[in-house]
Amino acid sequence: MAKLRAALLAAGRGVRMGGHGPKTLIPIGDHQPLLHYILVGLKKAGVEDLLVVTGFEPAPIQEFVNERWGADGVTYVFNARYASWGNFHSLRVALDQSPGMDVLVVNSDVIVHPDVYVRTAATRGDLVLAVQKREPHQLDEEDMRVELRGDRLAAIGKDLRRARSHGEFAGVSLVRPAAATTYTHLATNLEWRSATTLYYEDIYGAILPRLDVRAALVRPREYAEVDEPGDMAAAIAVIERHGAAWEPTEAASTAV
Repeated sequence: MAKLRAALLAAGRGVRMGGHGPKTLIPIGDHQPLLHYILVGLKKAGVEDLLVVTGFEPAPIQEFVNERWGADGVTYVFNARYASWGNFHSLRVALDQSPGMDVLVVNSDVIVHPDVYVRTAATRGDLVLAVQKREPHQLDEEDMRVELRGDRLAAIGKDLRRARSHGEFAGVSLVRPAAATTYTHLATNLEWRSATTLYYEDIYGAILPRLDVRAALVRPREYAEVDEPGDMAAAIAVIERHGAAWEPTEAASTAV
């Protein structure tokens, strides 16, 4: 079994949230910042190895992670192209730093119940995406929509027609070595062609016909994404509904 590493993609600026500081460090109402819940959730899921990809204002992110996670078991890598290339490059950097590992990829602007990490890591497949099922009318233009065939992904993208969509990608995925190799090859081709404005989910979409790509289901009210101030209410609702899930314990109750 390959070693598991969590890769937190925290390079972006978060322009729609104001862009004045890292989005992941903005308090969620009267609650802690998103990064707090991500770190606690990964710890409670049994993750011991963390890689953080930084870009915009890396210092406060590193300070926060060192304070909450500790210096042991965490590695930082800087994406110097965070402003000019799409976030697909942040993931490529993370995979380059994690050869032969199973990489649990986590967006820095989501809040998910810690069980989502466990569920995703336990699902078989070369590439696993956490997916929250929704009716087409519940999806909006900014949602990273997915089409499912059973537990397998058939399509992903913000431009996927709502009529074909079965839900939304929840910002957590598991990239096993076979998928990492394919992802790196595809990313290299894009970089050589200067096609550098894509999301990493677009590369996931190109992987779909080549490998075994599956969905790990996210239950209702286990997930929220914070893209803009109007998303805060949904994030607060997740925190308040599942507050006990992030309470400290002597040892993780579950392990991936």
